[in-house]
Amino acid sequence: MKRFILLLLLLPTYYLQAQTTEFTPNASFNIELGLPNNITNRAFRELMQGLAIVTPNFQYTLDNSFSIGAGLRYGYFNVNQFKNNIGLSGGLHVLGAFVKIGQEKYFGRFGIDYGVRVGYSVNIFNTNKNKLLLGKAYMNDGGFVEPVLGLCLTSTENSSFRLTLGYTFHGFKFQPHQTGIDQFSGFNDAKINEITTYFIVGFGYSYFFGKKGSTNSQ
Repeated sequence: MKRFILLLLLLPTYYLQAQTTEFTPNASFNIELGLPNNITNRAFRELMQGLAIVTPNFQYTLDNSFSIGAGLRYGYFNVNQFKNNIGLSGGLHVLGAFVKIGQEKYFGRFGIDYGVRVGYSVNIFNTNKNKLLLGKAYMNDGGFVEPVLGLCLTSTENSSFRLTLGYTFHGFKFQPHQTGIDQFSGFNDAKINEITTYFIVGFGYSYFFGKKGSTNSQ
């Protein structure tokens, strides 16, 4: 009787294992929408609010699960008008492109996609002070590096949804002249002489252009 009961308990597990399909992606188009949270450079953290990061990209995964990709980046940070008393308003637009190397691997319906993005961006400080001082937005540029992690779940044979995490290191330091003012009141040089970084939490969608095949666990 004990053996019979044990067999009944093990049958569902065996059935699920037999039905588990190892999904091996090929090429995919991905789009991610995230919320950036400013980390370093205290002036950037206090005066700018991250509203959105949009990242459309294309990725190809090799047979050994190594992946390469490329994409575009748009981000927007709004001036926090409640954290300044000089009437500063406007925002920062980040326009960039990147390449990515990493690994993408699925275990049944669940997958992990992680890697590093290396890119270049144009940063447009479109503030009211710059419009008065320069007659246009202030612009600078620089590189960025972003380790990323995606926790994926397939919904159909050709698509999946994911939770995305990333940490972005930008090459520029957030300085007063970029916003059109002389100084950040209350911030000394030590607090603003740091590169600009932010942590991203978001969601993504992937569409797969075929797959390399599947194997059933027996």
